[in-house]
Amino acid sequence: MEPATIDRIQALIDAEAAERFPPGAVPQLALLRHGDHPIIEPGELYLGIFLGSEPAARDAWMDQHFDGLEDFRAQRLPEVKGFIVTADALGSGGVRLIQIRKMEGISLLDPEEDEIARGLTPMMARLGPADLATLDMLVIAGIAASRAEAARWSLARIREHSARPQLGGPGRDPGHPEPRADALDQAGLDQLQHRLDEQVREYLPDGGVQRVVLLQYGDDPQVEPRGLLIQVFVEETVEARSWPAWHREHDARIRELLQGIAENLPGPGYLELFWSGADGHKGQSRHRLGTHSDDAASSERDLTPADLRLGPADLETLDALITAGTAASRAEAVGWVLARIRERPAYPRLSERARELNQLRAHF
Repeated sequence: MEPATIDRIQALIDAEAAERFPPGAVPQLALLRHGDHPIIEPGELYLGIFLGSEPAARDAWMDQHFDGLEDFRAQRLPEVKGFIVTADALGSGGVRLIQIRKMEGISLLDPEEDEIARGLTPMMARLGPADLATLDMLVIAGIAASRAEAARWSLARIREHSARPQLGGPGRDPGHPEPRADALDQAGLDQLQHRLDEQVREYLPDGGVQRVVLLQYGDDPQVEPRGLLIQVFVEETVEARSWPAWHREHDARIRELLQGIAENLPGPGYLELFWSGADGHKGQSRHRLGTHSDDAASSERDLTPADLRLGPADLETLDALITAGTAASRAEAVGWVLARIRERPAYPRLSERARELNQLRAHF
């Protein structure tokens, strides 16, 4: 979009916000595009919300006015994918991120909705700038429609040009991984399950915990080799309390629970919270547990979460790279695959072509 167009849209957003929100509660909003924040993919739009640096005031505003903000997006800016909430106004030094909220179910024609319908497995990979640039280049060049599709395309190219034994050996059925020698036996699983039940109910003692489920590699496509997934299902009995409000009320307890579980977990993993409100509303959050290989790298370079959705053959490829010792996690395996794509002789020419297309779109 031309700068004049962006300025005109921003003026409309400012006017609409002033009309919709009460005096003293009008948020500072900014339309964000690809390049404004690493999480934004080519072609996506987000709405930046700047609410100041005082946590209590910020949380109170979100509790009282976020539904109105979502109505604004749905009625006037349906193209917006989600919100990026920051602590301070935008400046030359950038902004301090508070949270990212993606809107689900915007349209049945949304590519992400189609991926959900096709049964692809969600995977949140923390990727560095070079890897994000590779995915975005494939989108801009027209090879893929999203970062997730670009990741699937890259994995398919690796499978085409790699020896089969390196990617897991012959005869494996995609989506049905081989059992691992380091998997917990039934006695170990039962013992860990009992300990987790006690820990979860100790830290969330108000009676809402319905069940705690422990899954290891092979039980669910989301679980990586050597990893574990703990699912906690909570049913709220208090009327008119939202998921964000419940999560904030229990935030300290949840952080203590995560730390307690990680200390006793025999490997890295995730904890998923599934919340059901008394009014039928639902919420979900996913938290990392233990030490992941990309955690050390995150202290040396910026890593951005990329929401990928992969098929059984893609997961099999990533897990084969882990089993072979090429990578320590699926996220690291995705980075390895993208590095191999960048090594191809045609990559510089394709990258230059993508830059030319991007410049043409900007001046069209």
